[in-house]
Amino acid sequence: MKLSEKVVALRKAKGMSQEGLAEKLNVSRQAVSRWEMGSALPDASNILQLSKLFGVTADYLLNDDYKNDSDLPQIKEIKEDNSKLILIFLVILEFMVLLIQFTATCVLKNVFFGFFSFIQFSVIIVGFEFGYRKKISSANETTALFRKRFYKISTWLGLYFPIRFLITILMSSYPRSYSNLVVECIVFSIYIGVSIFVTLFIEKHYLMRSKTKSM
Repeated sequence: MKLSEKVVALRKAKGMSQEGLAEKLNVSRQAVSRWEMGSALPDASNILQLSKLFGVTADYLLNDDYKNDSDLPQIKEIKEDNSKLILIFLVILEFMVLLIQFTATCVLKNVFFGFFSFIQFSVIIVGFEFGYRKKISSANETTALFRKRFYKISTWLGLYFPIRFLITILMSSYPRSYSNLVVECIVFSIYIGVSIFVTLFIEKHYLMRSKTKSM
């Protein structure tokens, strides 16, 4: 994206006319017009004024490879680091819920606490999705990749005990009794199969969205 295109886009985003921008920068309208047509470049002073007025960096304005400020190396690194910290925090929360599910289901064998822990896990997922959609206007490739990783991890951490709970209820409705080993083998097999299916679905959905955006 060239400097001329960026000036046009930023000016229109601010709802400003060429005359209005010229007044803000104390230059002629013809000067702004030449910048936007690419027949002239703003000088160093004008570049700094443009960056302050539009709330972007001079690096972004001058580098054609940067589509937005999030592409700047330092900002990109900071965002990636923040994403990693958030992902670690969310995964820790899910592990804590997983421990609660294990305790409630396998140790206490309390259906109420087991069901309550499922709600806690759901709250984490809903909270994450709400936060993501609230920031969807600023979503980019990094945030989309972060979202994909979160849901793939959540799939493997969150599906076992709900599946175990449902299989146990279904098998208890049959008169034939099953040993604990048989039940656990059935639960584990279904859990692996469902988790792989959901993971592949998330991956496919992400690839389809990436291809759509690239078109």
